[in-house]
Amino acid sequence: MIVPQDVIEATEARYRQHAGERQATEEKIKEAGEHRRSILDVDDPARVVLRSRRIMRDPAVREAIAAASAGRLPGLPPEAAAGAEDGLLERLIGGNNFLGVSFLETGVRAARTVGRIHVRDSFGGRGFGTGFMVSPRLLLTNNHVLPDAGTAASSRLEFNYQIGEDGLARTAYLFGLEPQVLFLTDAGLDFSLVAVAAAGRSGNGGPAALDDFGFNRTSGEQGKILLGESINIIQHPEGRPKQLALQQNELVDRLENFLHYHTDTSPGSSGSPLYNNQWEIVGLHHSGVPDRNDNGDILAVDGTVWTPEQGEMRIRWKANEGVRISSILHWLDRASGGLEAAQRQLLAEVLDPAPLPPGEQVPVSGHDPAPQQAAAAVVGTGGDGTDGVVRITVPLEISIRLGAAAGAAAAGGAAPGSVSAEEAISIDPDYSKRQGYDEQFLAAPVPLPVLSAAQRANAAQNRQAGPGQDPAVLPYHHFSLVVERSRRLAWYTAVNIDGALSRTLRRDRDVWFFDPRLGRDEQVGNELYSRNDFDRGHLVRRLDPAWGPDEQTAKVANDDTFHFTNSSPQHKFFNQDESLWAGLEDFLLENARAARQRISVFTGPVFAAADPVYRGVPIPLAFWKIAVFDRPDGGQSATAYLISQRKLVEGILTEAFVPETFQVPVRKVSELTGLDFAGLFALDPLNDRFEEAPGSLESLGTGIPGRQLRSYADLQL
Repeated sequence: MIVPQDVIEATEARYRQHAGERQATEEKIKEAGEHRRSILDVDDPARVVLRSRRIMRDPAVREAIAAASAGRLPGLPPEAAAGAEDGLLERLIGGNNFLGVSFLETGVRAARTVGRIHVRDSFGGRGFGTGFMVSPRLLLTNNHVLPDAGTAASSRLEFNYQIGEDGLARTAYLFGLEPQVLFLTDAGLDFSLVAVAAAGRSGNGGPAALDDFGFNRTSGEQGKILLGESINIIQHPEGRPKQLALQQNELVDRLENFLHYHTDTSPGSSGSPLYNNQWEIVGLHHSGVPDRNDNGDILAVDGTVWTPEQGEMRIRWKANEGVRISSILHWLDRASGGLEAAQRQLLAEVLDPAPLPPGEQVPVSGHDPAPQQAAAAVVGTGGDGTDGVVRITVPLEISIRLGAAAGAAAAGGAAPGSVSAEEAISIDPDYSKRQGYDEQFLAAPVPLPVLSAAQRANAAQNRQAGPGQDPAVLPYHHFSLVVERSRRLAWYTAVNIDGALSRTLRRDRDVWFFDPRLGRDEQVGNELYSRNDFDRGHLVRRLDPAWGPDEQTAKVANDDTFHFTNSSPQHKFFNQDESLWAGLEDFLLENARAARQRISVFTGPVFAAADPVYRGVPIPLAFWKIAVFDRPDGGQSATAYLISQRKLVEGILTEAFVPETFQVPVRKVSELTGLDFAGLFALDPLNDRFEEAPGSLESLGTGIPGRQLRSYADLQL
């Protein structure tokens, strides 16, 4: 969510007021890192005692201390046992060198309690925030994420929104919020506590139980974290799939109600939990301190002066602020007296959680996640370690700062041998083998859309078209497309998907290719996409044509999607965010796989005369998709969808706007694009019984009716 300006200004004021104390603390932390002093010397001795006592409650720690004192640690001779207890405590509190496998295991359990909040207010405004469970029924987030009961009632909580080790999105689970059961909020501490519905639904429409995701046990006791210790954060930055930021997120200041720390969070992390290395909640992330130049101007990430039209994501943040969990609990305790009995009982589960089972010390309650696939950790493509950060999927993204990367390759360069010849993107040089989209793929023929005479005259021509081939249509393996010559972008794409033969192929470093059947001046290359926020958005998604009797057949089709002719400029938040549009693509493919079903899908941009021009290319502001499939009763169905990136392209580059997906009549796509899909009108469930929702497509700027989709349950198939 967008952090309100008054919240940022209050954070800056507190940060300035404590500059002297913070600088002294940072110097001590630096000396500890250089081994010129102990990390235990950074904070007040009384707090160190409280911290040590708290750590000592863990049976595993007590056992390690006992082993150290007896000289039984591996490699530690008995005569060196003296002082081992202090050294072990220092390493535990320092946190960077004494993290066993259980640290990640508990972290994965904690991550299940953290969800992405789909924020909707009464005016239809939309954004994302993060929230986390602090009892079996109650969710904690920021006041600026859920400022009132009305917003909470319209919003939703999504668990398991993360990428698996196979690179695919996991099944997400959506729950409603129930402010009528309990809703407490305070703008000063910037928190909101709200009840969550006990039952929800999965992304594929199945039931879901809130109990499956567990909760974090909170404590108002002191001694949970010291100055100089690491803060670990689980978050949905910019509304994206769940990520963990671990280590070197140092606590540098502790105020009465707030914590200041240096970490890799962004405004999209509003409402994220702050953990110590024992996975105890220490705070609630809520704001940041922007970097400014000598004139007081806020700086952008590239060092230039930031302007509001750039959006909050472009601000360079130099520090972050969280609300102390002890302060929130104290506020809730005082407020409990004015609640009804049932509400007090719910709140008691936060203020005074039930005792842990004997021998159980993990501060996160709930079931361990059921394995969805092999849990092997793999280094993700999102980072090569050149910045000292390694990202691991386990099955969510974890960022761990390891320190300087000596001798690392330049960013963007592949390490020698890092991609095998069999895995690298490669293009079949024989274009005569490509059969393209098959109109006879389904039980009844589904032809390509018909171009108007004007469109055909402006279609780029296949210079290698054979006898009987339409030169306006470029065939690839399992898909075809038509390029609009003046815009140098595809008018439409058409792909056949065979769920019975579909294969999952690992995505490698993107390499894109020009199609030699067209002139270079008829295709948009990397010159449009460099040093800006536009991505090369796949029109035919790479996995859709990746099917066949063997992996090699699937791979050549997968690789064919990396032609520039199949790309269209899409804002990075539009293209990378796992919105319902991207989820719809997953939904279609996964259902085709599950049912061993065939589907034909048409996709393309909406070209309009008023499209803004960037680097000589008119940027489409909306995209459409039509899916055609055989029904179990022997008939066929065709459904159409629209999504807009207008507000993103126009410069509203914050997560306050998220592209919304609408189901529309197929005939409306024909009207928008000029493409003739008349043969599909009768197959469309919205063709005869569609009712216009006034203003529902205002963000598309099209003036046509549409059904806004909030989940797959809203689909009419």
